[in-house]
Amino acid sequence: MDDHLIINLRVADMRYPLRIRRRDEEMFRKAANEIDYKLGQYKNYFTGNSPHSLQNADYMAMTAIQAVAEKVEHELRADAFESKVKELTRELENYLRENVK
Repeated sequence: MDDHLIINLRVADMRYPLRIRRRDEEMFRKAANEIDYKLGQYKNYFTGNSPHSLQNADYMAMTAIQAVAEKVEHELRADAFESKVKELTRELENYLRENVK
């Protein structure tokens, strides 16, 4: 059995066919829904506030910037967490080496 399938995701009133792994379907559908939600937020926020008309590509760019910034933030947090865990592990190993005989 093929572990892949083709799904159609709708974002900004456009359909995008994607070939994905079956186990990733829910993740991709949620991602498309989140993107569409964020696009709607930007469209509502910037309606009438701009001296020139914004296009779907502008809203997509703002959504992409926000998504990548959130990803980078999570990566930085994960790196800091990993660093702290390594530091605490070294401290614990040193303590056990010096105090357990």
